[in-house]
Amino acid sequence: MNQVYIRLLVIISLTGFTVAGNYSESLAFLNRKLESGSYNTQLRPLMDQNQLMNVSVAFELVSIVEVNDVTQSFICNGFLFVNWKDEILAWKDSGDNVDVLHPLPENIWRPRMILMNTLEDRDLFDDDKAPVFISRDGDVTWVPGSLFPTSCKLNMASYPFDVQTCYIQLVAMTFSAMELQFQAMPEGVLTSYYTVNGEWDIMSKQLVTFNIDTIGAQLAAIKITLVLKRRPTFFLLNVLLPVVFLAFLNIFVFLIPAESGEKISYGITVLLSLSVYMSTVSGMLPRSSLTLPNVIIYLFILLVLSMITVIGSIIIVLLHNMEEKEETQQKIRANFTAAVAKTSLLRQAVSSLSTSNKISNFAPIPHVPNVQSDVISDEVNKEIKNPKVNKYKVIGKHINQICFVIFIIIYIAVTLGFILSIALD
Repeated sequence: MNQVYIRLLVIISLTGFTVAGNYSESLAFLNRKLESGSYNTQLRPLMDQNQLMNVSVAFELVSIVEVNDVTQSFICNGFLFVNWKDEILAWKDSGDNVDVLHPLPENIWRPRMILMNTLEDRDLFDDDKAPVFISRDGDVTWVPGSLFPTSCKLNMASYPFDVQTCYIQLVAMTFSAMELQFQAMPEGVLTSYYTVNGEWDIMSKQLVTFNIDTIGAQLAAIKITLVLKRRPTFFLLNVLLPVVFLAFLNIFVFLIPAESGEKISYGITVLLSLSVYMSTVSGMLPRSSLTLPNVIIYLFILLVLSMITVIGSIIIVLLHNMEEKEETQQKIRANFTAAVAKTSLLRQAVSSLSTSNKISNFAPIPHVPNVQSDVISDEVNKEIKNPKVNKYKVIGKHINQICFVIFIIIYIAVTLGFILSIALD
């Protein structure tokens, strides 16, 4: 076990007391070191104030609390290991039975650090009561813990296969970079006590120290970087794949015969199911407008394709019924023509009969067949039996087949484009 963990275990096990022979000796020694008037928490604990105070740091990540794509925020739980040399509190007298001191952090000097990219309080450790470990040689280890609410710019273009980089930036206040410098411990970012997050995997982690320029001086800073990768399994199984299958199912509306009477109802049913499902899962989708996720564009295209398939089905059924409607109109027109022709023939027959009665006394009139009426009657009967209409059913069937092939190709092309965009990102 490395040195950092040994210190942490010592802090946990020895919190609230000192290692000494008896209580009175420990109390007297602690008061002598801290309340003698020779120690001031506003000064760096160095005999030579011209020297540089080196502070070693490491970070223990305990858990990832939240990564919020709406507020562009990142919250994690962790501990910061801070180690430095306190020359004022060091003691070498072998006559003292005290080996370890555990004063409260407020009673000793400690580097004041603020969280630069915070969403809440900047001074996270202002009222911290974490115990301090001080050894004989003045080696001080302070382990403050807290929730770190930070802002994190998220790129949601590849959601839910996205990789996000969030960081925690701590800056030392009160002292300039000429007076205090941070040094990263070899351990850097530790995850031995990390609780696995159900949504995010840690791809990499890093702790670096650097200086930042401010008005009038440079300040020492710490940057803890975490690269996180989202686990897409839940989103795929519960959101994306059901929507994709529903959209694919809607294409098969072109295989249903128009005469079945179920073509439009099938398309509308699938479209409504898709709409209701997408509205249900809309709360699970990122709502950031800075970078529109490709998955939202893909789902919107599927919804539009489903709507167009319903419109196409309505047109095909309309063409199918148009031929039957035209056939009915042709039959009605032919029947009306036949009725008019018969009425005309009856009128001519009555007129001929009245004329023949008037001239019957003079000479007999031979019967002459009405050739014109016979021809009209034959044409009307032929039109009733075989009406001349456009082949709308044939046109509808061809449109049906063409639409099925076209929409299958578009569906596959859009899906492959979405997969390719994810792979390239």
